[in-house]
Amino acid sequence: MKEFYDFGRWKTKDHIASIGCGYGWWEVGLCLHYPAQNLALVDPVVQQEDIQDSIDYFTEKTGLIWNTEVELNPEKLLHKDQIWVFNAWHELEDRAAMLAKIKSALKEGGIIIIEEEISKVERLQHEGCGKDLFFEPEIIDEFEQAGLKYIETKTKDEVAIYLKFRK
Repeated sequence: MKEFYDFGRWKTKDHIASIGCGYGWWEVGLCLHYPAQNLALVDPVVQQEDIQDSIDYFTEKTGLIWNTEVELNPEKLLHKDQIWVFNAWHELEDRAAMLAKIKSALKEGGIIIIEEEISKVERLQHEGCGKDLFFEPEIIDEFEQAGLKYIETKTKDEVAIYLKFRK
């Protein structure tokens, strides 16, 4: 968790969105320890009860107080300081359209962070969904073609990396 925060370095006044967040488990854990002003969770499966269950679980476990405003599946994403995509980039059907939405949702200078399992030597498939995993240069090229500036890569573990881009 701390390594992701060290990579992202958001502030308590920031507005963050997470696309493909599932039930928001990671996002709630991160924003409990490192609050933001607003967290928009975007995924068709996410429900208010799921988020509240996660908040209740983590606050009870840690003793920390929840200080981030949550918004679920907003009609429009606008004025975001950061956008996160955790282990979902390979699952998106129309990545070009998603990149256009991400770019329009970010403030000028805003950051997008992708956490993704990648192929390294040969094309691999994701264990959970069976879809092809990308090579790191493929992801970088896709984002740069959309007009986002590649900033850096950090290795998360033996199968996944974090990629950072700026608008």
